[in-house]
Amino acid sequence: MQRLQNFISNFVFFLLVLLGFLLIFESYVEVPFWLQPIGRMHPMLLHFPIALIVVMVLLDAFKSHLDHTSYQKVHAAALYLTVFTTALSAIMGFLLSKEEGYTSELMSLHKWVGVSVTYLIYILLLIDPQKLSYRILLYGSFIILFFAGHFGAGLTHGMDFLMEPIAAMSEPEITQETPIFQAFIDPILEEKCKGCHNPQKHKGDLDMSTYDLLLEGGEHGPVLIKGNSMESELIHRALLPMAMEEHMPPEGKPQLTDFELELLTAWIDSGADPEINIAGLNPEDTLFSLATYQMNLYNEKDTGPKYDFDFAEEKLIASLNNPYRSVVQQTPGSPALDVSIFVKQAYKDQYLKELTDIKNQLVSLNLSYMPVTDDDLVTIGKFQNLEILNLNNTNITNEGLQHLTGCINLTLLSLSGTKIELGIEEWLANLESLESVYLWNTRITDQQLDELKKQLPDIDFYLGYAADQEPPIQLTSPLLKNKSTVLMPGEEVILEHKLSGVTIRYTTDGTDPDSISSDLYQGPFKVQGYTRVKAFAFKDQWLTSDTIEYKVFTPGLTPKEIELQHPPDKEYPGRGTASLTDLEKGKASNFKGKEWLGFHGTPFEAIFDFGTEPAELSQLVFCYLVNTGSQIMSPLSVEILGGNDKQQMQLLSRKKLPEDHKNSPNEATAVVLEFEPSKYRYYQVKGRPVGKLPSWHNAKGKPGWLFVDELFFY
Repeated sequence: MQRLQNFISNFVFFLLVLLGFLLIFESYVEVPFWLQPIGRMHPMLLHFPIALIVVMVLLDAFKSHLDHTSYQKVHAAALYLTVFTTALSAIMGFLLSKEEGYTSELMSLHKWVGVSVTYLIYILLLIDPQKLSYRILLYGSFIILFFAGHFGAGLTHGMDFLMEPIAAMSEPEITQETPIFQAFIDPILEEKCKGCHNPQKHKGDLDMSTYDLLLEGGEHGPVLIKGNSMESELIHRALLPMAMEEHMPPEGKPQLTDFELELLTAWIDSGADPEINIAGLNPEDTLFSLATYQMNLYNEKDTGPKYDFDFAEEKLIASLNNPYRSVVQQTPGSPALDVSIFVKQAYKDQYLKELTDIKNQLVSLNLSYMPVTDDDLVTIGKFQNLEILNLNNTNITNEGLQHLTGCINLTLLSLSGTKIELGIEEWLANLESLESVYLWNTRITDQQLDELKKQLPDIDFYLGYAADQEPPIQLTSPLLKNKSTVLMPGEEVILEHKLSGVTIRYTTDGTDPDSISSDLYQGPFKVQGYTRVKAFAFKDQWLTSDTIEYKVFTPGLTPKEIELQHPPDKEYPGRGTASLTDLEKGKASNFKGKEWLGFHGTPFEAIFDFGTEPAELSQLVFCYLVNTGSQIMSPLSVEILGGNDKQQMQLLSRKKLPEDHKNSPNEATAVVLEFEPSKYRYYQVKGRPVGKLPSWHNAKGKPGWLFVDELFFY
């Protein structure tokens, strides 16, 4: 036993000397990848010394109740085991702290408090357990251990983790005026993302603790692109297969639910405005529906069952569902039903009348864009438990509202795009539960709205965004509505903006558009070849949007055969040569997609055979990827050679590309090579990769990657 104790004592002494050495020369220490798994065992091992220190304190507190001989044996075993696991945990913690993202002040506190406990526990080996100094060190270590654990929990869960349940009890009710980011988006990020991306622990140099820092992004660039969820890393990484290393949140961490993903996507596509609230949204927007549902769910979570009526029979619900009508439970375990009727051309009033069989369970009814008339409101008036009624863009008038007096639980009524005008107050006054009325695009003016508010002060009326009452808000950039940036024959470029009344100006020559001389977007337009479409949106009393660029392509001439002279890296083989001409463009946010061919240490070289009767060519568009954080760089140069003999081809064009810099954006881009019109059978294309990454790169000196997807010949 004494030999084992001597061995542990000497080994721990060695570990503590090693730990001291590592701490002194910390700035020079780089942990090799094969040691990183040992560091990541720190969270698993540290529970042993914590528990053992507690055992040591309990042993000391109750030693008078134990046999002296038994106490000495148990104490010796516990002490040596505690010293050993504490020292080993400290070494592992140091290794883990050298990984990316652990550079905060909180990390420093946790490290030094933990190191203090480690050395204090070792000193216990050198002191007689009967002395007062031993007890002072033991209890002192126990107290310091509490702070080390608190700081460690703060790194993993945030500093508010301990008091979070108590703080949650005092959270205010969410209303339609609460910013959606504050109410729903930030809590999702808090639960699913901020554990690794906070001021204390910012993996990938990404801190998501505030909206501004979220926009700033991390070492790989922005994670959120306003108005474009599919190009936003935040959404793209969540959609990757779980097995992929880039998938976020990482495997083993709580994942985003389908609803959370849908809500994040809708918020980003709406412009990712941190101040927008439900009241400021058009009721037709997807974000409005999702946020309203979440608001109701949040405000009812602690109130118990909301409905006391019976469930509708499953067979009845099934019989009411058809291609033009959806009847679904509001939530699992709730008898409440949501109903939507759609396809304007197929609408029949019997679709409404048949709902009387579930009139007690019907709480939400969506009839937007249906040819509903005042007569149909007679049927709706029988739904006494109806809470939400969407009549947007229907044919109803003021007179029809008198039939809704039977909807005694109606809280939200949406009348946008209808013939409603001043005078509705006499009918709305009869709806005692009514809280919100939406009047977008109706005949009611701002002045008339003020009159309505005076007469019905308990109801919130919304006409949408009032530019004269609010500070200007910047418009989101126009969207490319086409499914792909590669246009099929005859397909035209389609731009759109979600907000009505917006004017779009654009250019197709690569220059920035302006509000005077640039083309006014009046409908789809044709392009030819490789075209850089730049566009922005503007509207009176709004801030002009940022200019956005879309690189679009039309199919060129397709070679008969393609011969790669160097195979792509086995990790990024794409679809082989098919990836070069399959008209499927790779995304900047997913370099592991099958569209990309990755080359490392070898250039891209391919010979394209256009057959014995080749058409005339005069332009090559070489598409490549830039993602400097992942060591994927622009090619140094691209060249094209041509000839009728593979062994004897002449240079047609060569272009040297500018070097990437530290802040180069991640993008799928292209370079154009012009050459004299020619009808050669063979064309050889070469892309020369970066041989050594520049001095500013964290992998300086290593060869860069070259990623290629589509090549277009015009």
